Amino acid sequence: DTVDLSCTGAGHFRARLTGFDTPESYEPGCRAEAEAARAATTRLRGLVATAMTIDADLGGTDRYNRRLVALRLDGRNVGTTLISEGLAVAYHGGRRINWCSRLG
Repeated sequence: DTVDLSCTGAGHFRARLTGFDTPESYEPGCRAEAEAARAATTRLRGLVATAMTIDADLGGTDRYNRRLVALRLDGRNVGTTLISEGLAVAYHGGRRINWCSRLG
């Protein structure tokens, strides 16, 4: 859910994709979380690579100075896709889930 983006008129920046949470790839809490993070990253890269259109709604910044972005690929929110495939959960702020507990 954290990516590097290059957008016309906005330049290159680190972004937090909004509306969903994926397992941590940076300092995962357990092996299952690391594996799930790799799967989510691979899927997101594949979705971006095959998209005909990519739209990014740019918002403000989070506490880590990442730009908040709603990302749509071919008109569909990327979070909706990842959530429906079990690679992410809905997230709108607050405490994140414990992926290690969730993945068992």
